[in-house]
Amino acid sequence: MATLEFQDQKLYQLRQIGLAVTAVGGFIDAYTFMQRGGVLAAGQTGNIIFLSVDLTQHDLPGALVKITALLFFALGVALVTLFKHHHFTHYWRILILILEMFVCVIIGFLPHSMSNLLVVPPLSLVMAMQTTAYSEIDKQGYNNVFSTGNLKKATIALTEFANSHDRHQGRVALMYFAIVGSFAGGAIVSAFLQEWLGIRTIWVIAGALLLIIGYYAHLLHHKYGI
Repeated sequence: MATLEFQDQKLYQLRQIGLAVTAVGGFIDAYTFMQRGGVLAAGQTGNIIFLSVDLTQHDLPGALVKITALLFFALGVALVTLFKHHHFTHYWRILILILEMFVCVIIGFLPHSMSNLLVVPPLSLVMAMQTTAYSEIDKQGYNNVFSTGNLKKATIALTEFANSHDRHQGRVALMYFAIVGSFAGGAIVSAFLQEWLGIRTIWVIAGALLLIIGYYAHLLHHKYGI
């Protein structure tokens, strides 16, 4: 069991999977910011700033959305942390993406008149679950729902490479810059698509998640035959 779990971790650390789910993170954050009241589903640092502004402006409904998003994000992290110790299948990380996909499909049906209190927290929950379950890429820690830490690691590795000409550091720098680019790319595509699709833009990323799920399931089936 332990050996299989270690091999499973190697699969979820694959660069193509990491870059794909990072693009999902950028896409959804851009969607909620533009379509759902200027709130970030995953970027809780931004939400804390927005919360502070809402409180000073006495915008209690807006503040409540940010507070709930923060709480649901924390809940998502806690759930996956517990699930890591009690999972019963090698496909458990896929189950998280399936849940995320269904949440995205449902959100696309909810009109602008629906309170953001019912829209943003479920997305915060699944985004937290995504980043906690898919927390490594090529054996390096990273974050697939915001980019500050990734940019920091990219810059450190690039500086180390420039200073010591360590090729490993150069490869690490390129990887982290690719992650930052993937997040930005997801956000840019989301912003453009929203010009035509509006609130239904999130269905596009639900389709992308389906492709990621299928690819990861294929890898697991090929490795384990289950």
